[in-house]
Amino acid sequence: MAGGRSDMAGVATVTAAEIARLADVERAAVSNWRRRHSDFPAPVGGSEAKPLFALAEVERWLTANGKLQSVPVEDRVWQELRLQAEERRVVDVLADVAAFLCFAESDGMWRSMASLSDVSLADRLPGALAEFVTTKRIPGGVPFPDGLAPEQLTPWRLMADEPSRRLFEELHSRYVDSTARTVAVTSLELAALIASLAPPVVDGAVLDPACGSGTLLRALGKKQGTGGTGYGQERDPALARIAWYRLQWCGAGEEIVKQGDSLRDDGFPCSPGSERGAKLIVCDPPTGDRNWGHEDLGHDPRWEFGLPPRAESELAWVEHCYAHLRPGGTAIVVMPIAAASRRSGRRIRGEMLRRGALRQVVALPPGLAAVHSLGLHLWILARPSVGRIDEEGEIAGALAPARSVHMVDGSRFSRERLRTIEGEFWHHFADEPGVTADVPVVELLDDDVDLTPSRYVRRPEDDLAEAYATSATELPSMLSVLFRAIPERLPRTFPTANWPTVTVAELARSGALHVVLNREIPRTQVDLRRGDILVSVLDPTEPPLVLRDAHDHGLDGPTPDRHLIRCDPEMLDPYFVAGFLRGPGNLRQAVTATGGFRYDVRRARIPRLSLDEQRRYGATFRRLAEFAELLRQVAVVGDDVVRLAHDGLTTGLFDPVDSHPEGE
Repeated sequence: MAGGRSDMAGVATVTAAEIARLADVERAAVSNWRRRHSDFPAPVGGSEAKPLFALAEVERWLTANGKLQSVPVEDRVWQELRLQAEERRVVDVLADVAAFLCFAESDGMWRSMASLSDVSLADRLPGALAEFVTTKRIPGGVPFPDGLAPEQLTPWRLMADEPSRRLFEELHSRYVDSTARTVAVTSLELAALIASLAPPVVDGAVLDPACGSGTLLRALGKKQGTGGTGYGQERDPALARIAWYRLQWCGAGEEIVKQGDSLRDDGFPCSPGSERGAKLIVCDPPTGDRNWGHEDLGHDPRWEFGLPPRAESELAWVEHCYAHLRPGGTAIVVMPIAAASRRSGRRIRGEMLRRGALRQVVALPPGLAAVHSLGLHLWILARPSVGRIDEEGEIAGALAPARSVHMVDGSRFSRERLRTIEGEFWHHFADEPGVTADVPVVELLDDDVDLTPSRYVRRPEDDLAEAYATSATELPSMLSVLFRAIPERLPRTFPTANWPTVTVAELARSGALHVVLNREIPRTQVDLRRGDILVSVLDPTEPPLVLRDAHDHGLDGPTPDRHLIRCDPEMLDPYFVAGFLRGPGNLRQAVTATGGFRYDVRRARIPRLSLDEQRRYGATFRRLAEFAELLRQVAVVGDDVVRLAHDGLTTGLFDPVDSHPEGE
């Protein structure tokens, strides 16, 4: 439950949308209950258009009327924490949660304190936690700066009884999805994409100097396994503690994350180009920060390409990252599109090119940024190295300055396409005309020093004409196949079926299926099989996928953004299960009150039907899935026809058709 607030001191409240989510019904049902049931709880705050109800009263009413079995612990904890955050930022309370869970996990003192009365525990816990944080040198300041009242202990006792890491990731994801978020965080999609681009790190450190809540470093840890040691710095104290806690699960040391402003107070100082520098640096820095330190850092040795202008804080971060690279190391920095062409930054960009530091610029489509809907660029830099003499007298490990920049224009790609190529990004781009171009440095060093990929990536005319001819020829035959595959009209049933249902969790306990949740995938060795179901965690538009073979859709294994379900074929039909997982009732329970989407597949409900009846439904669901895939393919080819025709017309390659519709 992503959010209610309270208009009454000490009372947790919920909106009508949150009540609907608790009861797994449509919002309209809550309105009907209010009209038809005189004992439905009256609003305790809010407005006439958006009333707020006391959570405890709503729970009692739903339970008494058979509309609620129990409130999931994560819902109750999130709601209570939101209530406690009225005088502080939600992220500050979430940082207290990180410190508390670490304390409850690792310190024997909690076991003796847990049996205390609420009054005694509220008195002792803040001091014990402060001492624990100080001893462990956990960043983020002192927890519970305003103390803790006995009536505030409910969520903390609940959390101590739950698997801490799973619960914290759920709370963190709700914060990221919520309107209560006041600081920018790196999206999971962008983090996964950057991790797919990063070179493997066998030895040496990985650094993120603006690590936020640790998402980029966690993505790299999952992608690269045990390679390298990750370090981060974050200026927001609460985010620094959250990142520290999340990165402990990767086996990190206690001082892996430091709190502070990397530009003004570098937590991992080293001389530019030192062998003590990082092997890999990733960074999604703050943007548009005019107070980054221009006045105070004028003679800083990190500015190897020159002092960044006051309005170009992003270039300051690029130079900071480059200064921390060891020879031969790589940095991947997220940049706003404007940084590639702003006149104020052309001197820095030019010097970067002359030194041979900039290797690649990748343009990404809109929607991946945390704070705006514009596209992004990734600047990939590497520090040249002179190499060393190996046993045979040859120079090894040398990295010469770049003489050209590899431009990649993925700005027109859909986010769906980015997901399908994730992990093999360069393999898919390497030979695709009109997407990449190697541009000599000398051509970039003009009056503008513009690094925008679309300015240099051009599709060869012969390739464009051939691609257009292929797509235009393919489209009619695909439309013919699509027409023949239109599903038959389904007969209506009277009365409407009302099946008994069972949750996926209950089916798992009975052995009818096996569930591997997305957070368990990195530590679980699972080979995909025919009939496995992959369920998206974060994208409600993506239907569950039933695999036809182990490498269906180019997948070689489960991905962290999907749950995996494996059915016992003697008990369950996988297409039947996948079809009902997509049902409106199951999707409703996955939509948070702020409009975010997080699918807890274990709560999904599946009808209890015989295997023969399951297969009848499964066959229809399979035909619908195949038709949907055909529609998608036709849409892709149709989009190619339009795009390629448009490109050919506007470049003078094609002539317009001299024909007119009848009547003109």
